Amino acid sequence: MTAVNHNRVFRTLGCVSAGLFLVGLVLWFSTAPAFADNRDVFLPPVEWLSQNHRDHTLVGKVWSRKADGFVTPQVLGTAVAKARFILLGEVHDNPDHHLWQAWAIRNISKLRGARLVEGAPQIEVVAMEMLRADQIPALDKFYGRDAEVPRPRGARAFGRMLKWKDSGWPDFKMYRPIVEAALSNQFVIVPASPTREENKEVSKKGLAGIGDARALALDTPLKEAASQALAEEIKTGHCGMLPDKSIAPMSLVQRFRDAVMADALLNVSAERGGVLIAGNGHVRRDRAVPWYLEARGVAPETIVTVAHMEVDGSDTDPASYILRDGSGAAAVDFVVFTPATAREDMCEQMRAYMAKHNDAKSKKQPKSE
Repeated sequence: MTAVNHNRVFRTLGCVSAGLFLVGLVLWFSTAPAFADNRDVFLPPVEWLSQNHRDHTLVGKVWSRKADGFVTPQVLGTAVAKARFILLGEVHDNPDHHLWQAWAIRNISKLRGARLVEGAPQIEVVAMEMLRADQIPALDKFYGRDAEVPRPRGARAFGRMLKWKDSGWPDFKMYRPIVEAALSNQFVIVPASPTREENKEVSKKGLAGIGDARALALDTPLKEAASQALAEEIKTGHCGMLPDKSIAPMSLVQRFRDAVMADALLNVSAERGGVLIAGNGHVRRDRAVPWYLEARGVAPETIVTVAHMEVDGSDTDPASYILRDGSGAAAVDFVVFTPATAREDMCEQMRAYMAKHNDAKSKKQPKSE
């Protein structure tokens, strides 16, 4: 609806009385389109960027654990706006997932601003799996924390100053909407991941390689079913090419990373909260970041987890996409279904890598006499 220019209206009416003008104005407003409710979520990002299966029957739908069925984006947006900790999963190289994550961040700010969720904990941080603890100095420089006169910087400078192109993560343009949403809504971006060196220490030394395992709730073992499922996920994720002796150390590293991500969220003011951007495997309630939040005293009802899942062209059953725990119960609160990104066969890539690695290793072996 266009704004009313009152001066122009009066000039056009000429000698028509002001009283008659006001009557007409009332009638015009009574028939004008209704204003959008400020408590409505933003329109979801359904101009898909991913190429595969855009016409799939599940694409664009939102599944809810509580409803055990599909819900509207309004339900999802309201749920994330009310939560203390919001864990937004992804398939890393799917740009649509990052658009939906940015959508969630913007809705948190919008709906709280509309007093829809008055009394909810204030969100302070957006923690990103893609950032490591040793990148804090670069973040300090980006935010100008050591500068006498801090200079506001945008998302483009973020990617450059954090040296994203050298990070090994997908192109920064995919993650830029998340950074823009965080910056524009005054959420502070923080690292969620430990350093590479810390991961190596845990892989080599186990719990002894962790400074304070108890503080991270790593001294408490997972349930046997969850532990076995994690090991199986690591095997499958590496196309069955890992030696058996590597599974246990890699499982512990995965647990360590989940615990550190939870710690990044808990490093906020008392009773305040944050958003986590991470792979879908890190947001499941049965053994990942939510498990560590709860182990450290966070009430489960204050956590909302969202998995963004790619559809498979041959599978139209929503139940088959839901991440589940050992009992078959859903391990996430919401699932957003999106098209799939076209990508090379990951297992073929890994076979090539392993062959190259083994060949290099064999060449280093001393020749027998």
